[in-house]
Amino acid sequence: MKPLLILMALRAGWILSIPLLMLMLPQALYVKRTTKRLMEATGPRYGKTLGKGPGIRLLHVGESTVAGVGVSDMQQGFTANLASSMNQSSQQQIHWQVLGVNGIKIGELLNQLQQETLNECDIALVTMGVNDTTKLTSLNKWREQIRLTINQLLTLTQGPIIFTQVPAMAQFPALPAPLKYLLGLRAKLLDVELQRVCKNHNRAHYVSSKPSIEPHLMAEDGYHPSEQGYQEWANSIGPSILQHYSQHKP
Repeated sequence: MKPLLILMALRAGWILSIPLLMLMLPQALYVKRTTKRLMEATGPRYGKTLGKGPGIRLLHVGESTVAGVGVSDMQQGFTANLASSMNQSSQQQIHWQVLGVNGIKIGELLNQLQQETLNECDIALVTMGVNDTTKLTSLNKWREQIRLTINQLLTLTQGPIIFTQVPAMAQFPALPAPLKYLLGLRAKLLDVELQRVCKNHNRAHYVSSKPSIEPHLMAEDGYHPSEQGYQEWANSIGPSILQHYSQHKP
């Protein structure tokens, strides 16, 4: 099925489920009150792997998973594991830099990008979607702010701008049914819209991933990956990122 048809079907499903939102409000408030709050990872938000050549400069921006929530140190987090995966595949040195904020939405990320002084990079990677799902960012705003984020990142790289898949929230252990299914539907809506934006931009790319969202791969909050979960996620997308980079080398 074509993405537009999928999007239309998902929209119809979402509209039909809107009356359930008020019924699920107590459940949502209970989850918010009882889910354990984990801190962002500590340690430098930059690093490098060993390797040959001048290396590849990776800038990773986004929400809590980029900030390392779920592990204690950034070296155990998503970006460091991704750099390791890319290094193993390419044998090149990977220089990585992180801009991640827990709880951030795409519009707030855009503000951060405009305010922060960031180094130029060869690959700009964006991981967003969970907070825009739970805080019900409209599809129009999501679409427009993705485009603005791409334009902002074009000032930092001549290489590819890559977006990771919006996580499948219906699988999150911390979320009870039926709330998880409603949020899963909303996350899928944002994900399909993200794919459409990337498909229509010659420098933006979307990478899908199928990491196992299982209890043993999740942190104690049941909402963020553990170190093993970050490793699996990184290994699932590392080859695709390198492939896009090879097609758009600065």
